[in-house]
Amino acid sequence: MTKIAVVFHSGYGHTVKQAEAVAKGANATLVAIDAEGNLTDAQWVTLNEADAIVFGSPTYMGTVSWQFKKFADASSKQWFSQQWKDKVFGGFTNSATMNGDKHST
Repeated sequence: MTKIAVVFHSGYGHTVKQAEAVAKGANATLVAIDAEGNLTDAQWVTLNEADAIVFGSPTYMGTVSWQFKKFADASSKQWFSQQWKDKVFGGFTNSATMNGDKHST
């Protein structure tokens, strides 16, 4: 069976609603990045064991939240060692504005 993980940060609760909808539709495990941008060791194991990872972050000032960026930077060990090279990836974002600030996120 395919294992899918949805890793996300939600600052005001909107992104968690999207993450829950994605997880429900994909029968995925939710992995929440905490308010300090950290994951537990168990959450890293969930991501490492997943066949697919979906990333989610709010768009703040035209980019991901700093908490999501901290997580992304911390994943450099997996990228450098190519531990995640055969996984399928996706992503989503949202923001309060109607303009195009989400395109760069």
